Amino acid sequence: MRKIDLPPFDRAAFTEKYGPWAIIAGASEGTGACYAEQLAAMGIHLVLVSRRHEALDALGQRLATEHGIEYRAITADLTEQGAGSRLVEATADLDIGLYISNAGADGAGNSFFGEPADRSLRLLTMNAANVLEAVHGFGNRFLKRGKGGVVVMSSGAGLGGQPWLVMYSATKAFELNFVESLWAELEGQNVDIVGIAAPIMDTPTLRRATEGLGMDYSMAYDPADVCALALASLGKEPLVIVPDGPDEEKIPQIQADRKTRLVALAEWGKAYTAAANG
Repeated sequence: MRKIDLPPFDRAAFTEKYGPWAIIAGASEGTGACYAEQLAAMGIHLVLVSRRHEALDALGQRLATEHGIEYRAITADLTEQGAGSRLVEATADLDIGLYISNAGADGAGNSFFGEPADRSLRLLTMNAANVLEAVHGFGNRFLKRGKGGVVVMSSGAGLGGQPWLVMYSATKAFELNFVESLWAELEGQNVDIVGIAAPIMDTPTLRRATEGLGMDYSMAYDPADVCALALASLGKEPLVIVPDGPDEEKIPQIQADRKTRLVALAEWGKAYTAAANG
């Protein structure tokens, strides 16, 4: 697998700011399970969310035994309307400091016109409406408690249109712009958000989607590395784009240019708001 040079990471400072509880939407396997492993190793308690309750319980019990954490498993289908708000309500009794939006995978090769419109609408609900609801709910809780963080796992597919991944690409583009905009709005409020334009990773989802196709998995990234990079980048960057795809040599510049543009727009927005309110 391809590797990532990870930046320095202060685990104690991270736990202090984003603990004592974290909620991971899409936690049963792959990147979600990697996030759970890494957070549990820091002593952060976990709310694990997916459609597969048995898998969540198995993961939670193992991590509780290995790291002495507490966990709660919540069965939820994030393609259903209102699921994001229900997660906020279901954890009202917990001191959540970190929300990780990790659901939203979609296999390649799906024709937009060849599939029922309902399939696209369910993907739109999962990657847009429920992300909006959950981030709005948890973000307001973080602002009231004076600290907290959000990680949104988007995709490199959101950097531009991608045929046979039409709705996935479109909804992941929503996530990237959503996160960047909130990053600027949250400046100075001690609540952080980061979006991850994730690359191809060697996950169970990828293995299932490409079974029998002869894919070279050595070209994929280790999901644990991508998750570690995301956690280390929270509070430092609005967006992390992991180099991947036909233009990967341009990715560092693309990331830098997006941040430069975002900062400039934020300054313009401050000036405009001040003038409008003056």
